[in-house]
Amino acid sequence: MSEHTGTRIAEVRTVSVPVSDVDRARDFYTTKLGFEVRLDVPYGDGRHWIEVAAPGATTSIALAPPGPGQAPGVDTGIRFVTADVEVDHADLRARGVDVDADILRWPGSPPMFQMRDPDGNLLRVVQHMEEAETGRQGLAAIKRFVVLVKSDADTEAGATPEERSLAEMVAFNDELANAGLLLAAEGLHASSDGARIRFAPDAAMVSRGPFPEPDQLIAGYWMIKADSLEQAIDRMKRAPMGGEAEIEIRQVFDAEEFGEAFTPELREQEERQRARMEANAKRHAT
Repeated sequence: MSEHTGTRIAEVRTVSVPVSDVDRARDFYTTKLGFEVRLDVPYGDGRHWIEVAAPGATTSIALAPPGPGQAPGVDTGIRFVTADVEVDHADLRARGVDVDADILRWPGSPPMFQMRDPDGNLLRVVQHMEEAETGRQGLAAIKRFVVLVKSDADTEAGATPEERSLAEMVAFNDELANAGLLLAAEGLHASSDGARIRFAPDAAMVSRGPFPEPDQLIAGYWMIKADSLEQAIDRMKRAPMGGEAEIEIRQVFDAEEFGEAFTPELREQEERQRARMEANAKRHAT
């Protein structure tokens, strides 16, 4: 007679997320995410125990005030499943949800993106595996490119663009953004405001600008998405650079290109770093 070592536990019914304002959290899940209220029970001092869930889901989320020693703004570990991660990513951003700019893509894993509720609790949305496998070949074709703008004597002298040139550049960047291709675009100060660090086996040597040979320096950059180098070239040929300006297009490494050396542990660590970088960028913007 074999010994029974398991339990009769069948499923996870409810998980809890700490929130500072239950009503605000309920509105977020129902209005922004389209969830339904499964339970709304009043208890002491006018408070409510509220559970929400995606339509048809068996697991609900309890929106609970934080307990002793707890605070909102945690990594919940919750992963929602979607039939179309690309559409939901764009839709939630359009609805004003705090969603990371990039969809994360790891080799052997379905694509996902990260978002936060009004309390800063981190949530993830993951592509359903069947749809992920169907779309993997097309998704793998998406590449990132950095476009480097070479310096010249004018940029090294600290010259700034005139209003007309700025307006043309903003319009061009709008085109890239509206096409879903623009990830970043920045101009850089002259090298006189910068420094170089040269590393030796036992020291790091610093030299301060300005530096010679302006055409070997960088005055700014774009970060864009494109299906291929040819598409990136085609787009950037339209940039309103003028004169004798020169740009250089370089493809950015993606995680899957590092192969087995980029272990699941390293991927998780980079995922957390991306979340922190997004948060840092938002704080800087405000």
